[in-house]
Amino acid sequence: MTSLAPTRSDVVLRRVEAYAPERSVTVEEIAAGLGLNRYQTRLFRRIRGLDRLRIDPDLGLLDLVCPPAEALLAEVGDRDRIRYLIFAHTAQDLTPTTLVAADALRERLGLPDAEAFAVTQHACASGLLAIEVAGELLRAADDPDALALVLTGEQPFTRAIQVLWNTSIIGEASSACLVGLGGAGTRVLSYAARTVGEFFDGYQLAGAALHRFGSTYHTYLVEVIREALAAAELELADLTMVIPHNVNISSWVTICATLGLDRDRVFLDNVGEYSHCSCSDPFLNLATLASRGALVAGGRYLVTAVGLGATYSAMVVECAGS
Repeated sequence: MTSLAPTRSDVVLRRVEAYAPERSVTVEEIAAGLGLNRYQTRLFRRIRGLDRLRIDPDLGLLDLVCPPAEALLAEVGDRDRIRYLIFAHTAQDLTPTTLVAADALRERLGLPDAEAFAVTQHACASGLLAIEVAGELLRAADDPDALALVLTGEQPFTRAIQVLWNTSIIGEASSACLVGLGGAGTRVLSYAARTVGEFFDGYQLAGAALHRFGSTYHTYLVEVIREALAAAELELADLTMVIPHNVNISSWVTICATLGLDRDRVFLDNVGEYSHCSCSDPFLNLATLASRGALVAGGRYLVTAVGLGATYSAMVVECAGS
């Protein structure tokens, strides 16, 4: 199943903030606790390109998710304009059944009038889905001043969801994105997503299904990338840079070869610095580039994400610059 949104330059990412815990550990330091042998550890470092990741076991979920949102809200004059708070995350259950995470975030951030809910259906690609949902809701609200706050961030609480086979290790980071219609900021030009239902088992994939997921991963993602480019009426050569998810470097070597794309045009710096941080990767990478003053005004960027289950997503954005 493919979802393809046409060119929509009215949806604007007004501002993006990101946060990661200060505590940083190497792959080797975390390996024993995750039950990784020395061969697996070498694989993650030498082949997958992982080096460090941020993990703080003393940090609560709200403590992880709220800092970028608080930084962003400090610049918002009238918080009543925030009509929706959308919390995008991968694992469906992040809190005890007595606590609704989106509601707790709304209360802690002081947004009592915002409608708060979670988006998890696309797993690690749910952040891009949340941007698309925010745009649709803002259009339906018919209020040019209305805004949506999209949040990401979660903590891998079991080994089963922290180690993705021999592909990646999940770290911790969070992000906040303020979404509006029109105005200054990073415009969303297109969005494409494809869900391949045969991989519905997600973390439980094994045997032939796991092998097929690995062997078709690049094919499906490349197809969705091309769909997003077509919807934005752009070619690969028109892009300033690709801003990927941080699953690993070796996957992007294959994707670049398939697309005929120079690796220097893919932002991979954060793979070694943070590893894969679930839904936060695209926004963490955007915020990193912005902090470096590396976003080109008028530049077109392709943002990608893949979620187990399996959903392949791509979004083309045009930056206002940093």
